[in-house]
Amino acid sequence: MPIPFILGGAALLAAGYGAKKGLDAKEDFDTAEYWNEEAERIYDAAKEKLEERREATDTQLQNLGRLKVDIYENSLKDFSITFAKIKNVDFKDNLALGTLSGVDAQDVLDIQESVIKMEEVLGGGVAALGSGALAGFGALGGVGMLASASTGTAIASLSGVAATNATLAWLGGGSLAAGGLGMAGGMAVLGGIVAGPVLAVGGMMMASKAEEAKYNASANLDKAKAADVEMDAACVVLDGIYKRAEEFIDILIPLNESFEEHIYRLKVLVGKSTDWRTYTQEEKESVFITASIAKTVKNICDAPIINEDGEVTKKSKKVLKKAKKLTKKLNEV
Repeated sequence: MPIPFILGGAALLAAGYGAKKGLDAKEDFDTAEYWNEEAERIYDAAKEKLEERREATDTQLQNLGRLKVDIYENSLKDFSITFAKIKNVDFKDNLALGTLSGVDAQDVLDIQESVIKMEEVLGGGVAALGSGALAGFGALGGVGMLASASTGTAIASLSGVAATNATLAWLGGGSLAAGGLGMAGGMAVLGGIVAGPVLAVGGMMMASKAEEAKYNASANLDKAKAADVEMDAACVVLDGIYKRAEEFIDILIPLNESFEEHIYRLKVLVGKSTDWRTYTQEEKESVFITASIAKTVKNICDAPIINEDGEVTKKSKKVLKKAKKLTKKLNEV
C-alpha cells in the first residue's frame, strides 16, 4: 500500500513546484512590464525634447535665410546699383582706410554677380521659396546653393553639399536615422512585449516565457537609456547650430541698418557727381566704408554655419569676429 502515498506525495510536490514557478513567472512579468513602461517613458521624453530642438533650430535657420534674402534683395542690390554708377574709381585710395576697408574691384564684382543671381532665384518673390530652401540658405549660405534649388524644393533634394547633409535632411523633417547624429537605425520598438500565456498552459511553460519577457524588457530599458544619451548629444549639436544662427541674426540686423544709412549717403553723393576724381578725401572714404560694410555683410550671408557632418563651422566664428570688429570701428568712426 505504500505506492499510492508515494505517488500522491510526488503529485503534491509537483503541484507545489508548479505553483512556485507560476508565482516567479508573475513577478518576472510584473518586472518586465515595469521595465518596458520605464523604457517607453525615457525614450518618449528624450524624443520629444529632441523634436522640440529640431523644430526650433529649423525655424531659426529659416529666419536667418529669410533675413539674408531680404538683405540681398534690398541693401546689397541698392549698393550694387549705386556703386556701379561711379566712374574712374581708384581702389588704391582705399589703402588710406587701413583695416576698416580692404575692398578691391573683385569684391565689388562678386557682390554684383551675387545680386544678379539672387534676382534670378527670386523671380517669384521670397514667398515662392520653400521653407527647406530658406533653411538651407540660412545654414549653408551662398547664393549658388539657393539658386540650385527649384521653387519649393525640400531641403533633402538640394544639390551639392545640401543633398549630402544628413543634418539638414533631418532638420527638414527626415527620420532620426537619417539625421546623421549618432542615432542607430532600426531601433527595436519599445513596449512591444507580447503578454504571457494564460495560466491554463501550466506553470513551467509560463515561467519560461516570463524569463524571456524579463530579459527582453531589460534589453529595451538599456536601449532606451542609450538612445536618451545619444538624443541628448544631438540636442547639444542643435543648440550649437541654433546659437550660431542667432548670432548671425543679431549681428546682421544692426549692421544692415548701418549699411542702409551709408547707402543713403552714397546715393546722395552719386546724385551730385558720378566721377570719382571729383570726390573729396572724406567722400572717397565714405564710399569705401560703404563698400567695406557691403563686403562684410555678403561674407556673413555666404558663410556656412554647418559643414557636411552637421558640425558648426570655424569659418562662421571667424566671420562673426571680423563683423564685430568692423561694427566697433564703424562706431568709432
